[in-house]
Amino acid sequence: MGLFRGRKARTAGGAAVSDRGSSRADLDALREFAETRRGVEAWIEPQTSVTHTTLLLVAHDGESIRRRVASAQAGHDFARKKLRIPVYDSNLVPIPSRKREYDLRKVRSAAPAAAAAPAAAVRRSPRELRAIMTLESIAGADPLPDDPSFDDLMRVYKKARSQAHPDRLGGAREKWDTVEDAARVLGLPD
Repeated sequence: MGLFRGRKARTAGGAAVSDRGSSRADLDALREFAETRRGVEAWIEPQTSVTHTTLLLVAHDGESIRRRVASAQAGHDFARKKLRIPVYDSNLVPIPSRKREYDLRKVRSAAPAAAAAPAAAVRRSPRELRAIMTLESIAGADPLPDDPSFDDLMRVYKKARSQAHPDRLGGAREKWDTVEDAARVLGLPD
Protein backbone atom coordinates (compact mmCIF):
# COMPACT_ATOMS: atom_id res chain seq x y z
CA MET A 1 0.00 0.00 0.00
CA GLY A 2 2.94 2.33 0.59
CA LEU A 3 1.58 4.45 3.45
CA PHE A 4 4.99 5.15 4.93
CA ARG A 5 7.08 5.16 1.77
CA GLY A 6 7.60 8.96 1.82
CA ARG A 7 8.55 9.19 5.51
CA LYS A 8 12.15 9.92 6.31
CA ALA A 9 14.04 8.87 9.39
CA ARG A 10 14.71 11.77 11.72
CA THR A 11 17.26 12.44 14.43
CA ALA A 12 16.23 13.39 17.96
CA GLY A 13 16.78 17.02 16.89
CA GLY A 14 14.20 16.60 14.11
CA ALA A 15 16.49 16.77 11.07
CA ALA A 16 15.81 14.37 8.22
CA VAL A 17 18.37 11.60 7.87
CA SER A 18 19.13 10.42 4.38
CA ASP A 19 20.36 6.88 4.13
CA ARG A 20 20.92 6.84 0.40
CA GLY A 21 24.39 6.40 -1.00
CA SER A 22 25.82 8.00 -4.09
CA SER A 23 23.98 7.42 -7.35
CA ARG A 24 24.54 7.70 -11.08
CA ALA A 25 22.58 10.99 -10.98
CA ASP A 26 25.15 12.39 -8.53
CA LEU A 27 28.02 11.51 -10.85
CA ASP A 28 26.15 12.88 -13.87
CA ALA A 29 25.55 16.20 -12.06
CA LEU A 30 29.25 16.44 -11.19
CA ARG A 31 30.27 15.63 -14.77
CA GLU A 32 27.86 18.22 -16.22
CA PHE A 33 29.14 20.88 -13.80
CA ALA A 34 32.79 20.19 -14.69
CA GLU A 35 32.09 20.24 -18.43
CA THR A 36 30.15 23.53 -18.41
CA ARG A 37 32.44 25.57 -16.11
CA ARG A 38 36.06 26.58 -16.43
CA GLY A 39 38.82 26.34 -13.87
CA VAL A 40 37.09 23.55 -11.92
CA GLU A 41 38.92 21.91 -9.03
CA ALA A 42 37.74 19.10 -6.73
CA TRP A 43 37.89 18.52 -2.97
CA ILE A 44 37.17 15.20 -1.27
CA GLU A 45 35.26 15.75 1.98
CA PRO A 46 35.53 12.68 4.24
CA GLN A 47 32.61 11.06 5.97
CA THR A 48 31.76 12.46 9.39
CA SER A 49 29.06 11.63 11.90
CA VAL A 50 26.92 14.25 10.13
CA THR A 51 27.66 13.73 6.42
CA HIS A 52 28.60 11.05 3.93
CA THR A 53 31.79 11.25 1.85
CA THR A 54 31.28 14.00 -0.72
CA LEU A 55 33.03 15.44 -3.75
CA LEU A 56 32.96 19.24 -3.90
CA LEU A 57 33.66 20.90 -7.25
CA VAL A 58 34.53 24.61 -7.28
CA ALA A 59 34.71 26.66 -10.49
CA HIS A 60 37.01 29.63 -11.11
CA ASP A 61 34.35 32.13 -9.95
CA GLY A 62 33.48 30.21 -6.76
CA GLU A 63 30.32 28.52 -7.99
CA SER A 64 30.21 25.02 -6.53
CA ILE A 65 28.40 21.71 -6.42
CA ARG A 66 28.63 19.00 -3.77
CA ARG A 67 27.48 15.43 -4.29
CA ARG A 68 27.93 12.13 -2.49
CA VAL A 69 30.46 9.58 -3.66
CA ALA A 70 30.88 5.94 -2.66
CA SER A 71 34.24 6.50 -0.96
CA ALA A 72 37.13 8.93 -0.83
CA GLN A 73 39.08 6.76 -3.28
CA ALA A 74 36.12 6.55 -5.68
CA GLY A 75 35.73 10.35 -5.59
CA HIS A 76 39.46 10.85 -6.15
CA ASP A 77 39.48 8.45 -9.12
CA PHE A 78 36.35 10.00 -10.63
CA ALA A 79 37.75 13.55 -10.45
CA ARG A 80 41.23 12.66 -11.64
CA LYS A 81 40.48 10.02 -14.30
CA LYS A 82 36.98 10.82 -15.58
CA LEU A 83 36.83 14.60 -15.16
CA ARG A 84 40.59 15.19 -15.53
CA ILE A 85 40.67 17.95 -12.93
CA PRO A 86 42.93 18.50 -9.91
CA VAL A 87 41.64 16.87 -6.74
CA TYR A 88 42.55 17.67 -3.14
CA ASP A 89 41.79 16.28 0.30
CA SER A 90 39.82 18.90 2.25
CA ASN A 91 41.63 17.87 5.45
CA LEU A 92 44.97 18.83 3.87
CA VAL A 93 44.11 21.62 1.41
CA PRO A 94 41.46 24.11 2.55
CA ILE A 95 38.44 24.79 0.39
CA PRO A 96 39.11 28.07 -1.44
CA SER A 97 37.70 31.32 -0.10
CA ARG A 98 36.23 32.08 -3.55
CA LYS A 99 33.50 29.48 -2.82
CA ARG A 100 32.50 31.19 0.42
CA GLU A 101 32.61 34.62 -1.24
CA TYR A 102 30.40 33.36 -4.10
CA ASP A 103 27.88 31.90 -1.62
CA LEU A 104 27.78 35.17 0.33
CA ARG A 105 27.29 37.22 -2.85
CA LYS A 106 24.44 34.93 -3.86
CA VAL A 107 22.72 35.21 -0.47
CA ARG A 108 23.14 38.98 -0.31
CA SER A 109 21.76 39.46 -3.83
CA ALA A 110 18.71 37.38 -2.90
CA ALA A 111 18.08 39.53 0.21
CA PRO A 112 14.67 41.19 0.38
CA ALA A 113 14.09 44.67 -0.99
CA ALA A 114 14.31 46.05 2.55
CA ALA A 115 18.03 46.46 1.98
CA ALA A 116 17.22 49.03 -0.71
CA ALA A 117 15.28 51.12 1.80
CA PRO A 118 17.49 51.26 4.92
CA ALA A 119 15.11 53.62 6.74
CA ALA A 120 12.51 50.87 7.14
CA ALA A 121 13.36 48.27 9.78
CA VAL A 122 13.09 44.63 8.78
CA ARG A 123 10.25 42.92 10.62
CA ARG A 124 11.27 39.41 11.56
CA SER A 125 8.72 36.67 12.04
CA PRO A 126 8.45 34.92 15.40
CA ARG A 127 10.05 31.87 13.77
CA GLU A 128 13.07 33.93 12.67
CA LEU A 129 13.37 35.50 16.13
CA ARG A 130 13.38 32.01 17.71
CA ALA A 131 16.08 30.93 15.24
CA ILE A 132 18.25 33.93 16.17
CA MET A 133 17.82 33.21 19.90
CA THR A 134 18.71 29.56 19.30
CA LEU A 135 21.94 30.51 17.54
CA GLU A 136 22.81 32.99 20.30
CA SER A 137 22.26 30.44 23.06
CA ILE A 138 24.25 27.64 21.41
CA ALA A 139 27.07 30.03 20.48
CA GLY A 140 27.11 31.52 23.97
CA ALA A 141 27.03 34.97 22.39
CA ASP A 142 25.58 38.20 23.72
CA PRO A 143 22.10 39.02 22.38
CA LEU A 144 22.12 40.63 18.95
CA PRO A 145 20.35 43.95 18.30
CA ASP A 146 16.68 43.87 17.30
CA ASP A 147 17.64 44.13 13.62
CA PRO A 148 20.99 42.30 13.31
CA SER A 149 23.05 42.72 10.17
CA PHE A 150 23.85 39.79 7.91
CA ASP A 151 27.46 39.86 9.13
CA ASP A 152 26.33 39.69 12.78
CA LEU A 153 24.11 36.71 11.99
CA MET A 154 26.94 34.95 10.14
CA ARG A 155 29.36 35.54 13.03
CA VAL A 156 26.96 33.98 15.56
CA TYR A 157 26.06 31.16 13.14
CA LYS A 158 29.72 30.21 12.63
CA LYS A 159 30.35 30.19 16.36
CA ALA A 160 27.23 28.08 17.00
CA ARG A 161 28.32 25.61 14.30
CA SER A 162 31.74 25.22 15.88
CA GLN A 163 30.20 24.70 19.34
CA ALA A 164 27.65 22.13 18.15
CA HIS A 165 29.62 20.06 15.62
CA PRO A 166 29.33 16.38 16.62
CA ASP A 167 32.95 15.61 15.72
CA ARG A 168 34.19 18.10 18.30
CA LEU A 169 34.36 17.76 22.06
CA GLY A 170 31.10 18.93 23.61
CA GLY A 171 29.22 18.78 20.31
CA ALA A 172 26.13 16.69 19.69
CA ARG A 173 24.08 15.70 16.65
CA GLU A 174 20.90 17.17 18.15
CA LYS A 175 22.55 20.55 18.73
CA TRP A 176 24.00 20.44 15.19
CA ASP A 177 20.55 19.74 13.72
CA THR A 178 19.10 22.63 15.71
CA VAL A 179 21.78 25.03 14.42
CA GLU A 180 21.28 23.91 10.81
CA ASP A 181 17.49 24.27 11.09
CA ALA A 182 17.90 27.80 12.48
CA ALA A 183 20.24 28.69 9.61
CA ARG A 184 17.69 27.44 7.07
CA VAL A 185 14.97 29.59 8.66
CA LEU A 186 17.25 32.64 8.39
CA GLY A 187 18.49 31.77 4.88
CA LEU A 188 22.17 31.61 5.88
CA PRO A 189 24.69 29.83 3.61
CA ASP A 190 26.87 26.96 4.83
